[in-house]
Amino acid sequence: MRVAAALAAALAAAAPVAALGHALAPRYDLPLPLWHYLAGAAASVALSFVVVALARQPLRALAVTLEVAAGAALERAVAGLLRALGVTALALLLAAGLFGPIGDWDANLLPVAVWVLWWVGLGFACALVAGLWRALDPWQALARGVAGRSNRAAPGTLRWRPPLRRAFAGGCVPAVLLFLAFAWTELVWGGNAHPRALAVLVLAWSALAWAGMALMGRATWRRRCDPFDRFFGLLGRLAPLQVHRRAMGWALVVRWPGAALVQGRLPSRSETAFVIVMLATVGFDGLSETPAWESFTAQALAVLYAAGVVHAIGYAAAGSLVKTAGLLLAPLAWAGIYLVFCALAAPLAGEPAGRVARRFALSLVPIALAYHLAHYLSYLLIQGQAALPALSDPFGLGWDLFATRGREIDIGVIEMRTVWAVAVASIVVGHVIAVVVAHIEAQRAYGARALRSQGPLIVLMIAYTAFSLWILSQPIVEAG
Repeated sequence: MRVAAALAAALAAAAPVAALGHALAPRYDLPLPLWHYLAGAAASVALSFVVVALARQPLRALAVTLEVAAGAALERAVAGLLRALGVTALALLLAAGLFGPIGDWDANLLPVAVWVLWWVGLGFACALVAGLWRALDPWQALARGVAGRSNRAAPGTLRWRPPLRRAFAGGCVPAVLLFLAFAWTELVWGGNAHPRALAVLVLAWSALAWAGMALMGRATWRRRCDPFDRFFGLLGRLAPLQVHRRAMGWALVVRWPGAALVQGRLPSRSETAFVIVMLATVGFDGLSETPAWESFTAQALAVLYAAGVVHAIGYAAAGSLVKTAGLLLAPLAWAGIYLVFCALAAPLAGEPAGRVARRFALSLVPIALAYHLAHYLSYLLIQGQAALPALSDPFGLGWDLFATRGREIDIGVIEMRTVWAVAVASIVVGHVIAVVVAHIEAQRAYGARALRSQGPLIVLMIAYTAFSLWILSQPIVEAG
Protein backbone atom coordinates (compact mmCIF):
# COMPACT_ATOMS: atom_id res chain seq x y z
CA MET A 1 0.00 0.00 0.00
CA ARG A 2 2.84 2.39 0.78
CA VAL A 3 4.42 1.70 -2.60
CA ALA A 4 1.14 2.36 -4.37
CA ALA A 5 0.64 5.59 -2.45
CA ALA A 6 4.13 6.82 -3.24
CA LEU A 7 3.65 5.93 -6.91
CA ALA A 8 0.35 7.80 -7.04
CA ALA A 9 1.91 10.85 -5.44
CA ALA A 10 4.76 10.83 -7.92
CA LEU A 11 2.38 10.54 -10.86
CA ALA A 12 0.21 13.36 -9.51
CA ALA A 13 3.21 15.62 -9.02
CA ALA A 14 4.36 14.90 -12.56
CA ALA A 15 0.97 15.40 -14.18
CA PRO A 16 0.84 18.40 -16.54
CA VAL A 17 -1.38 21.32 -15.56
CA ALA A 18 -2.46 24.47 -17.37
CA ALA A 19 -1.41 26.90 -14.66
CA LEU A 20 1.41 29.26 -15.55
CA GLY A 21 4.87 28.73 -14.14
CA HIS A 22 7.37 31.39 -13.13
CA ALA A 23 10.66 29.47 -13.10
CA LEU A 24 11.73 30.10 -16.66
CA ALA A 25 15.47 29.84 -17.02
CA PRO A 26 18.44 27.67 -15.97
CA ARG A 27 19.39 27.67 -12.31
CA TYR A 28 22.26 29.82 -11.09
CA ASP A 29 25.26 28.64 -9.09
CA LEU A 30 25.91 31.20 -6.33
CA PRO A 31 29.50 32.41 -5.91
CA LEU A 32 28.98 32.30 -2.13
CA PRO A 33 26.98 29.92 0.07
CA LEU A 34 23.29 30.85 0.32
CA TRP A 35 23.46 31.46 4.04
CA HIS A 36 25.90 34.36 3.44
CA TYR A 37 23.21 36.18 1.48
CA LEU A 38 20.51 35.40 4.01
CA ALA A 39 22.64 36.59 6.92
CA GLY A 40 23.79 39.69 5.04
CA ALA A 41 20.26 40.70 4.08
CA ALA A 42 19.02 40.19 7.64
CA ALA A 43 21.94 42.20 9.01
CA SER A 44 21.20 45.04 6.57
CA VAL A 45 17.62 45.28 7.82
CA ALA A 46 18.81 45.21 11.44
CA LEU A 47 21.37 47.93 10.72
CA SER A 48 18.72 50.11 9.08
CA PHE A 49 16.72 49.98 12.31
CA VAL A 50 19.77 51.02 14.30
CA VAL A 51 20.34 53.99 11.98
CA VAL A 52 16.68 55.01 12.18
CA ALA A 53 16.66 54.61 15.97
CA LEU A 54 19.72 56.84 16.36
CA ALA A 55 18.14 59.68 14.39
CA ARG A 56 17.83 62.68 16.69
CA GLN A 57 14.80 64.18 14.98
CA PRO A 58 11.56 62.42 14.04
CA LEU A 59 11.80 61.12 10.49
CA ARG A 60 9.46 63.30 8.49
CA ALA A 61 11.43 63.33 5.24
CA LEU A 62 9.11 60.78 3.62
CA ALA A 63 6.36 63.38 3.51
CA VAL A 64 8.36 65.97 1.54
CA THR A 65 6.69 66.71 -1.81
CA LEU A 66 7.32 68.83 -4.88
CA GLU A 67 4.33 70.06 -6.84
CA VAL A 68 4.26 71.13 -10.47
CA ALA A 69 0.96 72.67 -11.57
CA ALA A 70 -0.66 72.03 -14.96
CA GLY A 71 -3.89 73.03 -16.65
CA ALA A 72 -7.35 71.53 -16.26
CA ALA A 73 -7.74 71.06 -20.02
CA LEU A 74 -4.65 68.88 -20.18
CA GLU A 75 -5.87 66.88 -17.20
CA ARG A 76 -9.21 66.19 -18.88
CA ALA A 77 -7.52 65.18 -22.11
CA VAL A 78 -5.09 62.79 -20.42
CA ALA A 79 -7.80 61.30 -18.21
CA GLY A 80 -10.08 60.77 -21.19
CA LEU A 81 -7.27 59.16 -23.17
CA LEU A 82 -6.44 56.75 -20.35
CA ARG A 83 -10.11 55.77 -19.90
CA ALA A 84 -10.44 55.17 -23.64
CA LEU A 85 -7.26 53.09 -23.59
CA GLY A 86 -8.60 50.93 -20.77
CA VAL A 87 -11.97 50.34 -22.42
CA THR A 88 -10.37 49.58 -25.80
CA ALA A 89 -7.95 47.12 -24.20
CA LEU A 90 -10.80 45.32 -22.42
CA ALA A 91 -12.79 44.98 -25.65
CA LEU A 92 -9.77 43.76 -27.64
CA LEU A 93 -8.74 41.23 -25.01
CA LEU A 94 -12.24 39.80 -24.68
CA ALA A 95 -12.50 39.47 -28.46
CA ALA A 96 -9.08 37.78 -28.61
CA GLY A 97 -10.02 35.39 -25.81
CA LEU A 98 -13.36 34.44 -27.35
CA PHE A 99 -12.35 34.31 -31.02
CA GLY A 100 -8.54 34.10 -31.05
CA PRO A 101 -6.30 31.05 -31.44
CA ILE A 102 -6.26 28.17 -28.98
CA GLY A 103 -3.04 26.28 -28.40
CA ASP A 104 -0.12 27.05 -26.16
CA TRP A 105 -1.05 29.51 -23.41
CA ASP A 106 1.08 32.27 -24.98
CA ALA A 107 -0.49 31.89 -28.44
CA ASN A 108 -3.49 33.99 -27.37
CA LEU A 109 -3.26 37.60 -26.30
CA LEU A 110 -5.71 37.34 -23.38
CA PRO A 111 -3.74 35.07 -20.97
CA VAL A 112 -0.50 36.94 -21.65
CA ALA A 113 -2.15 40.30 -21.10
CA VAL A 114 -4.00 39.28 -17.93
CA TRP A 115 -1.32 37.34 -16.08
CA VAL A 116 1.85 39.04 -17.32
CA LEU A 117 1.17 42.59 -18.56
CA TRP A 118 -1.73 43.52 -16.29
CA TRP A 119 -1.20 41.64 -13.03
CA VAL A 120 2.60 41.92 -13.01
CA GLY A 121 3.52 44.80 -15.32
CA LEU A 122 0.76 47.18 -14.25
CA GLY A 123 1.53 46.39 -10.62
CA PHE A 124 5.08 47.64 -11.12
CA ALA A 125 3.80 50.70 -12.99
CA CYS A 126 1.35 51.55 -10.19
CA ALA A 127 4.25 51.39 -7.72
CA LEU A 128 5.89 54.16 -9.76
CA VAL A 129 2.86 56.36 -10.53
CA ALA A 130 0.03 56.37 -7.98
CA GLY A 131 -3.53 56.26 -9.26
CA LEU A 132 -2.63 54.74 -12.64
CA TRP A 133 -5.08 51.82 -12.39
CA ARG A 134 -7.91 54.06 -11.28
CA ALA A 135 -7.33 56.17 -14.40
CA LEU A 136 -7.29 53.08 -16.66
CA ASP A 137 -10.00 50.97 -14.98
CA PRO A 138 -12.39 50.12 -17.85
CA TRP A 139 -15.21 48.89 -15.59
CA GLN A 140 -15.32 52.19 -13.70
CA ALA A 141 -14.97 54.13 -16.96
CA LEU A 142 -17.96 52.46 -18.60
CA ALA A 143 -20.05 52.76 -15.43
CA ARG A 144 -19.10 56.43 -15.23
CA GLY A 145 -20.21 56.95 -18.82
CA VAL A 146 -23.61 55.38 -18.10
CA ALA A 147 -23.96 57.45 -14.93
CA GLY A 148 -23.10 60.59 -16.89
CA ARG A 149 -25.87 59.91 -19.38
CA SER A 150 -28.28 59.33 -16.51
CA ASN A 151 -27.34 62.64 -14.91
CA ARG A 152 -27.97 64.45 -18.19
CA ALA A 153 -31.45 62.98 -18.50
CA ALA A 154 -34.38 65.25 -19.20
CA PRO A 155 -35.87 67.16 -16.26
CA GLY A 156 -38.50 65.17 -14.42
CA THR A 157 -36.97 61.82 -15.38
CA LEU A 158 -36.58 59.45 -12.45
CA ARG A 159 -32.87 59.00 -11.74
CA TRP A 160 -31.37 55.78 -10.44
CA ARG A 161 -30.31 55.78 -6.81
CA PRO A 162 -28.23 52.77 -5.71
CA PRO A 163 -30.41 50.94 -3.16
CA LEU A 164 -27.45 49.42 -1.29
CA ARG A 165 -25.23 52.50 -1.19
CA ARG A 166 -25.32 52.46 2.62
CA ALA A 167 -25.22 48.67 3.05
CA PHE A 168 -21.44 48.51 3.45
CA ALA A 169 -20.87 51.29 5.93
CA GLY A 170 -17.38 50.15 6.91
CA GLY A 171 -14.65 47.69 6.14
CA CYS A 172 -13.66 45.90 2.97
CA VAL A 173 -14.43 42.26 3.76
CA PRO A 174 -15.87 41.66 0.24
CA ALA A 175 -12.62 42.93 -1.28
CA VAL A 176 -10.61 40.52 0.91
CA LEU A 177 -12.72 37.54 -0.18
CA LEU A 178 -12.67 38.54 -3.84
CA PHE A 179 -8.90 39.02 -3.76
CA LEU A 180 -8.49 35.54 -2.29
CA ALA A 181 -10.76 34.16 -5.02
CA PHE A 182 -8.65 35.91 -7.66
CA ALA A 183 -5.48 34.46 -6.14
CA TRP A 184 -7.07 31.01 -6.45
CA THR A 185 -7.73 31.53 -10.16
CA GLU A 186 -4.09 32.58 -10.65
CA LEU A 187 -2.37 29.93 -8.55
CA VAL A 188 -4.70 26.91 -8.52
CA TRP A 189 -7.33 26.99 -11.27
CA GLY A 190 -6.26 24.75 -14.16
CA GLY A 191 -8.18 26.80 -16.75
CA ASN A 192 -6.44 30.09 -16.08
CA ALA A 193 -4.40 29.85 -19.32
CA HIS A 194 -7.28 28.72 -21.55
CA PRO A 195 -8.42 31.74 -23.59
CA ARG A 196 -12.13 30.84 -23.73
CA ALA A 197 -12.38 29.97 -20.04
CA LEU A 198 -10.46 33.10 -19.05
CA ALA A 199 -12.67 35.27 -21.29
CA VAL A 200 -15.77 33.85 -19.59
CA LEU A 201 -14.22 34.63 -16.22
CA VAL A 202 -13.54 38.24 -17.30
CA LEU A 203 -17.13 38.55 -18.50
CA ALA A 204 -18.38 37.17 -15.17
CA TRP A 205 -16.24 39.69 -13.29
CA SER A 206 -17.58 42.47 -15.53
CA ALA A 207 -21.17 41.48 -14.74
CA LEU A 208 -20.40 41.32 -11.01
CA ALA A 209 -18.59 44.67 -11.00
CA TRP A 210 -21.29 46.53 -12.90
CA ALA A 211 -24.06 44.96 -10.84
CA GLY A 212 -22.21 45.97 -7.68
CA MET A 213 -21.78 49.53 -8.92
CA ALA A 214 -25.45 49.73 -9.86
CA LEU A 215 -26.60 48.47 -6.47
CA MET A 216 -24.05 50.21 -4.23
CA GLY A 217 -22.77 53.12 -6.27
CA ARG A 218 -19.38 53.36 -7.94
CA ALA A 219 -17.60 54.88 -4.94
CA THR A 220 -18.92 52.33 -2.44
CA TRP A 221 -18.09 49.40 -4.73
CA ARG A 222 -14.58 50.72 -5.23
CA ARG A 223 -13.89 51.30 -1.54
CA ARG A 224 -15.49 48.17 -0.09
CA CYS A 225 -15.57 45.49 -2.76
CA ASP A 226 -13.11 46.06 -5.61
CA PRO A 227 -9.95 44.02 -4.82
CA PHE A 228 -8.00 45.40 -7.77
CA ASP A 229 -8.59 49.04 -6.90
CA ARG A 230 -7.42 48.28 -3.37
CA PHE A 231 -4.40 46.20 -4.45
CA PHE A 232 -3.12 48.66 -7.05
CA GLY A 233 -4.01 51.53 -4.72
CA LEU A 234 -1.84 50.10 -1.94
CA LEU A 235 1.05 49.70 -4.37
CA GLY A 236 0.43 53.30 -5.42
CA ARG A 237 1.00 54.48 -1.84
CA LEU A 238 4.62 53.45 -2.37
CA ALA A 239 4.90 55.39 -5.63
CA PRO A 240 7.30 58.35 -5.87
CA LEU A 241 4.93 60.08 -8.32
CA GLN A 242 1.26 60.95 -7.95
CA VAL A 243 -1.17 63.15 -9.83
CA HIS A 244 -3.44 65.25 -7.61
CA ARG A 245 -6.47 67.17 -8.78
CA ARG A 246 -6.64 70.80 -7.77
CA ALA A 247 -9.30 73.49 -8.11
CA MET A 248 -7.34 75.16 -10.93
CA GLY A 249 -6.14 71.98 -12.66
CA TRP A 250 -3.84 69.23 -11.41
CA ALA A 251 -0.43 68.86 -9.84
CA LEU A 252 2.34 66.28 -10.11
CA VAL A 253 3.54 65.35 -6.64
CA VAL A 254 7.07 63.97 -6.25
CA ARG A 255 7.67 62.25 -2.94
CA TRP A 256 9.86 59.67 -1.25
CA PRO A 257 8.75 56.05 -1.81
CA GLY A 258 6.35 55.07 0.95
CA ALA A 259 5.42 58.61 1.93
CA ALA A 260 1.68 57.94 1.57
CA LEU A 261 1.92 54.96 3.92
CA VAL A 262 2.51 57.26 6.89
CA GLN A 263 -0.36 59.61 6.06
CA GLY A 264 -4.03 59.12 6.89
CA ARG A 265 -6.17 57.24 9.37
CA LEU A 266 -5.57 53.96 11.16
CA PRO A 267 -6.51 51.00 8.89
CA SER A 268 -9.62 49.04 9.80
CA ARG A 269 -9.52 45.36 10.73
CA SER A 270 -10.61 44.30 7.25
CA GLU A 271 -8.06 46.62 5.62
CA THR A 272 -5.39 45.03 7.79
CA ALA A 273 -6.65 41.62 6.70
CA PHE A 274 -6.38 42.68 3.05
CA VAL A 275 -2.72 43.63 3.47
CA ILE A 276 -1.99 40.29 5.15
CA VAL A 277 -3.78 38.33 2.41
CA MET A 278 -1.95 40.37 -0.22
CA LEU A 279 1.41 39.54 1.35
CA ALA A 280 0.60 35.90 2.08
CA THR A 281 -0.72 34.99 -1.37
CA VAL A 282 2.30 36.25 -3.28
CA GLY A 283 4.50 34.53 -0.69
CA PHE A 284 2.58 31.28 -1.17
CA ASP A 285 3.13 31.56 -4.93
CA GLY A 286 6.87 31.46 -4.30
CA LEU A 287 6.63 28.76 -1.64
CA SER A 288 4.66 26.51 -4.00
CA GLU A 289 7.69 26.40 -6.34
CA THR A 290 10.11 25.09 -3.70
CA PRO A 291 11.23 21.48 -3.24
CA ALA A 292 9.85 21.66 0.30
CA TRP A 293 6.33 22.28 -1.04
CA GLU A 294 6.74 19.55 -3.66
CA SER A 295 7.68 17.11 -0.89
CA PHE A 296 4.70 18.22 1.21
CA THR A 297 2.38 17.84 -1.78
CA ALA A 298 3.65 14.32 -2.45
CA GLN A 299 3.01 13.32 1.17
CA ALA A 300 -0.44 14.93 1.17
CA LEU A 301 -1.38 13.15 -2.05
CA ALA A 302 -0.19 9.87 -0.58
CA VAL A 303 -2.54 10.41 2.36
CA LEU A 304 -5.41 11.31 0.01
CA TYR A 305 -4.67 8.26 -2.11
CA ALA A 306 -4.77 6.00 0.93
CA ALA A 307 -8.09 7.58 1.95
CA GLY A 308 -9.58 6.94 -1.50
CA VAL A 309 -9.92 10.65 -2.34
CA VAL A 310 -7.57 10.49 -5.34
CA HIS A 311 -9.51 7.55 -6.76
CA ALA A 312 -12.78 9.45 -6.34
CA ILE A 313 -11.82 12.83 -7.80
CA GLY A 314 -8.68 12.14 -9.85
CA TYR A 315 -5.03 13.15 -9.55
CA ALA A 316 -5.39 16.70 -10.93
CA ALA A 317 -8.34 17.57 -8.67
CA ALA A 318 -6.52 16.13 -5.64
CA GLY A 319 -3.46 18.24 -6.43
CA SER A 320 -5.66 21.32 -6.74
CA LEU A 321 -7.30 20.45 -3.43
CA VAL A 322 -3.92 20.36 -1.68
CA LYS A 323 -2.86 23.66 -3.24
CA THR A 324 -6.19 25.28 -2.36
CA ALA A 325 -5.72 24.24 1.26
CA GLY A 326 -2.24 25.74 1.21
CA LEU A 327 -3.52 28.98 -0.29
CA LEU A 328 -6.19 29.30 2.39
CA LEU A 329 -3.83 28.42 5.22
CA ALA A 330 -1.09 30.85 4.13
CA PRO A 331 -2.96 34.05 5.18
CA LEU A 332 -4.06 32.40 8.42
CA ALA A 333 -0.50 31.36 9.22
CA TRP A 334 0.91 34.80 8.43
CA ALA A 335 -1.86 36.53 10.40
CA GLY A 336 -1.17 34.27 13.39
CA ILE A 337 2.57 34.97 13.32
CA TYR A 338 1.99 38.71 12.87
CA LEU A 339 -0.49 38.85 15.76
CA VAL A 340 1.90 36.97 18.06
CA PHE A 341 4.60 39.57 17.50
CA CYS A 342 2.06 42.38 17.84
CA ALA A 343 1.00 40.84 21.16
CA LEU A 344 4.65 40.92 22.27
CA ALA A 345 4.86 44.59 21.25
CA ALA A 346 1.54 45.58 22.89
CA PRO A 347 2.81 45.97 26.50
CA LEU A 348 5.76 47.99 25.22
CA ALA A 349 3.53 50.21 23.11
CA GLY A 350 0.82 50.63 25.73
CA GLU A 351 -2.14 49.65 23.55
CA PRO A 352 -3.95 46.37 22.68
CA ALA A 353 -2.39 43.89 20.27
CA GLY A 354 -5.20 44.32 17.76
CA ARG A 355 -4.60 48.04 17.57
CA VAL A 356 -0.85 47.49 17.22
CA ALA A 357 -1.55 45.14 14.31
CA ARG A 358 -3.71 47.75 12.60
CA ARG A 359 -1.22 50.54 13.25
CA PHE A 360 1.68 48.79 11.52
CA ALA A 361 -0.24 46.93 8.82
CA LEU A 362 0.70 49.43 6.10
CA SER A 363 4.39 48.94 6.88
CA LEU A 364 3.96 45.46 5.36
CA VAL A 365 3.07 46.90 1.94
CA PRO A 366 6.72 47.61 0.94
CA ILE A 367 7.53 43.97 1.75
CA ALA A 368 4.69 42.78 -0.50
CA LEU A 369 5.91 44.97 -3.36
CA ALA A 370 9.52 43.84 -2.85
CA TYR A 371 8.48 40.20 -3.07
CA HIS A 372 6.25 40.96 -6.07
CA LEU A 373 9.24 42.52 -7.87
CA ALA A 374 11.73 39.84 -6.87
CA HIS A 375 9.43 36.96 -7.79
CA TYR A 376 7.91 38.24 -11.02
CA LEU A 377 10.59 40.38 -12.72
CA SER A 378 12.03 37.59 -14.88
CA TYR A 379 8.50 36.36 -15.57
CA LEU A 380 7.55 39.79 -16.91
CA LEU A 381 10.68 40.24 -19.01
CA ILE A 382 10.62 36.74 -20.50
CA GLN A 383 6.97 35.76 -20.84
CA GLY A 384 5.95 39.34 -21.54
CA GLN A 385 7.65 38.96 -24.94
CA ALA A 386 4.79 36.65 -25.96
CA ALA A 387 2.54 39.70 -26.18
CA LEU A 388 4.39 41.00 -29.27
CA PRO A 389 3.44 38.21 -31.73
CA ALA A 390 0.00 37.83 -30.14
CA LEU A 391 -0.69 41.55 -30.56
CA SER A 392 0.32 41.44 -34.22
CA ASP A 393 -2.16 38.64 -34.88
CA PRO A 394 -4.71 38.66 -32.03
CA PHE A 395 -7.29 36.50 -33.84
CA GLY A 396 -4.98 33.98 -35.55
CA LEU A 397 -5.90 35.21 -39.03
CA GLY A 398 -2.36 35.53 -40.35
CA TRP A 399 -2.06 39.26 -39.68
CA ASP A 400 1.27 40.92 -38.92
CA LEU A 401 0.16 44.35 -37.74
CA PHE A 402 3.39 45.28 -35.96
CA ALA A 403 5.86 43.06 -37.84
CA THR A 404 6.29 40.86 -34.76
CA ARG A 405 4.33 37.77 -35.82
CA GLY A 406 6.31 34.61 -35.25
CA ARG A 407 8.84 36.23 -32.92
CA GLU A 408 10.29 33.72 -30.47
CA ILE A 409 10.75 34.29 -26.74
CA ASP A 410 14.36 35.03 -25.82
CA ILE A 411 14.98 33.55 -22.35
CA GLY A 412 18.42 35.15 -22.33
CA VAL A 413 16.97 38.66 -22.04
CA ILE A 414 17.92 38.58 -18.36
CA GLU A 415 20.59 36.45 -16.70
CA MET A 416 19.91 34.47 -13.56
CA ARG A 417 22.67 36.30 -11.74
CA THR A 418 20.78 39.53 -12.44
CA VAL A 419 17.52 37.96 -11.29
CA TRP A 420 19.16 36.94 -8.02
CA ALA A 421 20.81 40.35 -7.53
CA VAL A 422 17.47 42.10 -8.08
CA ALA A 423 15.80 39.67 -5.67
CA VAL A 424 18.33 40.37 -2.92
CA ALA A 425 18.27 44.14 -3.48
CA SER A 426 14.47 44.42 -3.66
CA ILE A 427 13.90 42.29 -0.55
CA VAL A 428 16.43 44.30 1.46
CA VAL A 429 15.22 47.70 0.23
CA GLY A 430 11.57 46.72 0.75
CA HIS A 431 12.19 45.68 4.33
CA VAL A 432 14.26 48.80 5.01
CA ILE A 433 11.39 50.99 3.79
CA ALA A 434 9.05 48.93 5.98
CA VAL A 435 11.31 49.57 8.99
CA VAL A 436 11.35 53.32 8.32
CA VAL A 437 7.57 53.52 7.80
CA ALA A 438 6.93 51.53 10.99
CA HIS A 439 9.29 53.72 13.00
CA ILE A 440 7.68 56.93 11.75
CA GLU A 441 4.27 55.59 12.75
CA ALA A 442 5.63 54.54 16.15
CA GLN A 443 7.11 58.01 16.69
CA ARG A 444 3.80 59.62 15.79
CA ALA A 445 1.74 57.32 18.02
CA TYR A 446 3.97 56.47 20.96
CA GLY A 447 6.49 59.29 21.34
CA ALA A 448 9.12 58.24 23.87
CA ARG A 449 7.92 54.62 23.77
CA ALA A 450 8.50 54.36 20.01
CA LEU A 451 11.90 52.70 20.13
CA ARG A 452 11.11 49.91 22.57
CA SER A 453 7.75 49.20 20.96
CA GLN A 454 9.51 48.31 17.71
CA GLY A 455 11.64 45.48 19.08
CA PRO A 456 9.37 42.49 18.39
CA LEU A 457 8.31 43.75 14.95
CA ILE A 458 11.92 44.32 13.89
CA VAL A 459 12.73 40.75 14.86
CA LEU A 460 9.80 39.63 12.68
CA MET A 461 11.01 41.70 9.72
CA ILE A 462 14.57 40.38 10.04
CA ALA A 463 13.30 36.79 10.13
CA TYR A 464 10.98 37.38 7.19
CA THR A 465 13.82 38.93 5.17
CA ALA A 466 15.84 35.72 5.42
CA PHE A 467 12.78 33.51 4.85
CA SER A 468 11.73 35.48 1.75
CA LEU A 469 15.17 35.19 0.20
CA TRP A 470 15.26 31.48 0.96
CA ILE A 471 11.94 30.98 -0.86
CA LEU A 472 13.11 33.04 -3.84
CA SER A 473 16.39 31.17 -4.04
CA GLN A 474 14.82 27.72 -4.44
CA PRO A 475 13.76 27.89 -8.14
CA ILE A 476 16.64 30.20 -9.12
CA VAL A 477 19.93 29.18 -7.56
CA GLU A 478 22.05 26.20 -6.71
CA ALA A 479 23.31 26.55 -3.14
CA GLY A 480 27.07 26.87 -3.02
